[in-house]
Amino acid sequence: MFSGILQAGTKVLGGARFSLVNLMPTAFFIASVVILIASGAYTRPKPSLTPLFDKLSKSPGLAVAAAFGIFLIAVLLRPFQVALVQFLEGYWQRWPPLGLADDLATERHRRLLNTADVMRSAQKPDRPAGSEFRDVAHYARRLRKIRKVQRRATTIVDRYPRPIEGSGDFVDDRLMPTLLGNVLRDGEDNAGRRYGLDMTIVYPRMYPSLSSKLDSAISAQLDILDTGSALCVVFALIAILALPLIARMDRWSLVPLTAVLMSALAYRGAIATARRHGRLLATAFDLHRFDMLDALHYELPLTPQDELDLNTSLSRFLESHGAVMRM
Repeated sequence: MFSGILQAGTKVLGGARFSLVNLMPTAFFIASVVILIASGAYTRPKPSLTPLFDKLSKSPGLAVAAAFGIFLIAVLLRPFQVALVQFLEGYWQRWPPLGLADDLATERHRRLLNTADVMRSAQKPDRPAGSEFRDVAHYARRLRKIRKVQRRATTIVDRYPRPIEGSGDFVDDRLMPTLLGNVLRDGEDNAGRRYGLDMTIVYPRMYPSLSSKLDSAISAQLDILDTGSALCVVFALIAILALPLIARMDRWSLVPLTAVLMSALAYRGAIATARRHGRLLATAFDLHRFDMLDALHYELPLTPQDELDLNTSLSRFLESHGAVMRM
């Protein structure tokens, strides 16, 4: 009975991907604000959590009511959490006041990308004319330094959307104002492009053909990505709210600094998850693109070129009929 109620509530609150984990960032934020205020961190010379814990331990009903209240507020704030995650991913055009910031941030990433693209093409140093040890050692040091710069530049380039086949220019119109958004876009673009398929157009048709294991893995990665992104925003907000505590010059002054550190770690974790998510999307196209064609009653291609032509035509056909998936 309880499981049936929980499943019904899950469908109402957020569909198949909703779980209590999705509410954790918002609930953590609310609890943190309550603790900071109740402890007297802003007003008392010596803040303490002991009175709060004593009061909750002596009144179990109050503790249950507080937990339920935090859960209820977290559910009510869930739509705002989703909006904050989308903000972290770089969908700033949806908020007109951020139009200028969107342009500036995107231009910054464009310059980083172009600079890294030039650096990874750095020329190797000329070989030494003689065989003196000093000359050979100097050449080896310069070569090692150049290769290190090239590896770092390649790592930076790999974070961004790839260039269109046959063009030396990067896909500037696909750049996002945040690194997380660019990593996600890169995974989306490259998942089906190798086969002439546009993921944002054809994925809704291919999704029903995914195996249960792959579908579960993709859903799990999306949950981790959503939670990690939300935690990044939550810790950043806690750092802002706790900023006045720095003036205390005691252990409570570490709260905003710790929150900033945790926000940065959560963001790095979200980026790593986005990369894994991109690999899973590529795996989905590797394994199930023919299942999609079969479900659409297309004759399976016999050669790679036939497949590329068919997939390109299919993407254009679906795009012309408004089948683009909003990412």
